[in-house]
Amino acid sequence: MKTIYQFVYALLIIFAASLSVSAQCTLTEPAVELNYVSGNGGNCTVNLNLSFTIDRNNGNKYTYVHLWSPLSYPNIDYKKAPTAAELTSSLLATLAINTDGVASLLSTYSADPDNVFPLTGLTITEEDLGSNISRITIDNIQFVVPGACETLPILKGDVWSTQAQSKNPPVHCFSKGFNLSINDPLVAGIINCNDPDGPRTYDLDITSTNPIQFPIEYKLYLDDGVLTGGNATFTSDDQLIYTSPPFNLSASTPLNSKNEPYTYGNLEDKRSIWVVVTAPSLPNAIVAELKNNCTTTLPVTLARFSGDLLDDAITLSWTTTEESGSSYFDVERSADLSEFIKLGRIQSQGTTSVTQHYNFMDKSPLKGNNYYRLKMVDLNGSSEHSRIISVANNSNSVSFELLGNPVVNREIRFVLKNESVKNARLYDLNGKQIHFKLNQSGNTFTLKPYSNIPTGLYILSLGSDKGVQTKKVLVP
Repeated sequence: MKTIYQFVYALLIIFAASLSVSAQCTLTEPAVELNYVSGNGGNCTVNLNLSFTIDRNNGNKYTYVHLWSPLSYPNIDYKKAPTAAELTSSLLATLAINTDGVASLLSTYSADPDNVFPLTGLTITEEDLGSNISRITIDNIQFVVPGACETLPILKGDVWSTQAQSKNPPVHCFSKGFNLSINDPLVAGIINCNDPDGPRTYDLDITSTNPIQFPIEYKLYLDDGVLTGGNATFTSDDQLIYTSPPFNLSASTPLNSKNEPYTYGNLEDKRSIWVVVTAPSLPNAIVAELKNNCTTTLPVTLARFSGDLLDDAITLSWTTTEESGSSYFDVERSADLSEFIKLGRIQSQGTTSVTQHYNFMDKSPLKGNNYYRLKMVDLNGSSEHSRIISVANNSNSVSFELLGNPVVNREIRFVLKNESVKNARLYDLNGKQIHFKLNQSGNTFTLKPYSNIPTGLYILSLGSDKGVQTKKVLVP
């Protein structure tokens, strides 16, 4: 059988049904990453990774995930732990997780011991997002779905938690009825190194088995270079570098882009690219990574260097993902790109493979354009300059900068200068607008959504006659 599902891509799940959260714990953002599908007689074997975000507290010592085909979804009332009869005989599988302490997999679920995944081959990892929030990921989940792979259905899933392991404990929080679309459209691509001189380019393919055209859009984000467990992750610090025009996708009209150049700075050419595909006809946003396997031999790997006008000062920030014999960074500024002066010095970490974050504030920026670069000096005295960035400080310069990310108490604070706040909008990653109220103190604004939005990434957008600026906001 010719398999067309050989792409590995991540699918960010937006709830397709109700979300219920108690005061004791929260479960949000269930997501699926397809590894492969293959024919199994008249059925289809699916191998995937599943993840979700959880508020770690005493209300969720034990967490369970159930999967069904949509036609057999039972729509359970989660006042108590579901019984085997409520889960129904058509249940595809159950994952049982101990979230009390270090997350681990359980071999049984007392109410339905026959349908728990065997632990062989499964791995579980946990990412600490701060503020008692964790991202739980279970890899290498494999099970059989009735029906051939060409007509693989959307799966439905429930996630729920309790603080007791008894046979019928009370449920403290749950997310039910979310869709797991794992077959269409497909996103794949690569980053072309073009060594030795570059520049980096990318290939991108978005395909569908749907014979009828439907409009899609996609955005490209340059990864911030910060690794979690050795892997890149899509976060609020990733940099938007491209927004596509609408494209009509179908089986006969795939999207194929080859050798496309993209914007990155000197010493920033090791960062991956995230592709986020949305469409009015899709219940979910599709997120895929174009991995960057290119190599550099520099003693400092600079993942990001950026500057922002923050009221009457300019903040500079940069991130390194690897340092080898590094001594310090000199921050240099110029008014005309011909002569640079040193503003200050920041000591580096020396030799480390752990991601490091650095910041510097220019409290007296020049009027007009300010040009900045970093002089990266090694312990042996050799040095290398970063790319040059420009930050405008004019009387009419727009200042738009987040104050804290992730946000605190679901309140988004930002500085806005020389632009109307009436043009500010907040969206989830599926494009749904979130309504909010605003409080102002000088150039500082506090945005608070009217509804209790779930944990996740959101887009804060500011429109003007010069275009649209966006900030990715992480709500823990």
